[in-house]
Amino acid sequence: MTLFNCKLKFLFQILISLILLLIFNEYIVYFLVLLKCQWPTLTTSIKSSSSVSSVYSGEFLKVMILADVHLLGSREGHWFDKLRREWQMERSFQTSMLVHDPDVVFILGDLFDEGKWCSDAEFQYYVNRFRSKFSTPERTRLYVVAGNHDMGFHYAIDDHKRMRFSKHLSSPLVQLLIINGNAFVLLNSMAFEGDRCSMCTKAENELNDIIKKFKCAQINGDDCMGNQVTYNPPIIMQHFPLYRESDANCSGPDSSPEDEKFMMMKPKWDCLDRNISNKILTSLKPRLVFSGHTHHFCLTHHNRNQTPEWTVPSFSWRYKNLPSFLMMSLTPTAYDISKCYLPTESAVVSTYKYGVAVIFVFFLLYKKFNWCHRKSANKFG
Repeated sequence: MTLFNCKLKFLFQILISLILLLIFNEYIVYFLVLLKCQWPTLTTSIKSSSSVSSVYSGEFLKVMILADVHLLGSREGHWFDKLRREWQMERSFQTSMLVHDPDVVFILGDLFDEGKWCSDAEFQYYVNRFRSKFSTPERTRLYVVAGNHDMGFHYAIDDHKRMRFSKHLSSPLVQLLIINGNAFVLLNSMAFEGDRCSMCTKAENELNDIIKKFKCAQINGDDCMGNQVTYNPPIIMQHFPLYRESDANCSGPDSSPEDEKFMMMKPKWDCLDRNISNKILTSLKPRLVFSGHTHHFCLTHHNRNQTPEWTVPSFSWRYKNLPSFLMMSLTPTAYDISKCYLPTESAVVSTYKYGVAVIFVFFLLYKKFNWCHRKSANKFG
């Protein structure tokens, strides 16, 4: 082997090592981490209007729940920050589609970081990026609710912003879904300000219609229009958490930092108003509530029935070093929920640092011992 060919081979080995390091950190690591997550076993029974169900042993609905992806716009965030975070979210989501094959995916608001400010052309670009990065297989249904970054807080929303999001993302103010016998009520949190504005009035009227259907189902076994249905307590999906004073009782590695846990939450900004929250709890009597918005995980319980609310942390590394999503196994009479953590950004960065360091040490050893010169000398000497 000539000296030139030896050096060329060495440089090729360095290049291959860097490519393998890149492939590991940008593809393989997502499989290694997400394969650890499994759909939970159904162990939790709930009370129905007539009986208490036993543990379900048949087919269950596989529900994936995430929140606050915050696709960046043109105003805030460095271009590399945008490229990096969105690649991480896309790989995590698409790997989850392949590995876990959910039946339904719910994304609880703040799909976009600058949806409240952008023009119609930029909003369309946002929507196209979202559909590309969060595409689902044909058999998997995807539903979203609006967040304040998608159209603004209550005071900043106009009909155009509201209708634009609703049209492109199929997300009305209030939506009732019945999937495999499970009732889901999706709410636009900003429409429940309680100030009797036209948007709020429309949302409350639509919610009252759903409440009426549930009452008919409980009493008569139909949907108030003669169609036979079986009543099951609904599951609420929304962006804002229900009213709570603080995150003081929230725990976990992805919960609020200790210096934020005891900060008082501001109603209509950090969470829903107490009165609206009570109305949702007392009139819908949900078996579960899911929310986002705070970017931190929390499991809390409301009212005498101890209705559980899961606040889902941000799916983006821009807000959490350890993002996660929820995996729920669900039947009309039972559920179980587990949390699936994504790779930590710090671990990925460390892998890059150590990998590059090892390659660099290998390069220094090559320079120090002059391997190619030795091989050449051995060949001709």
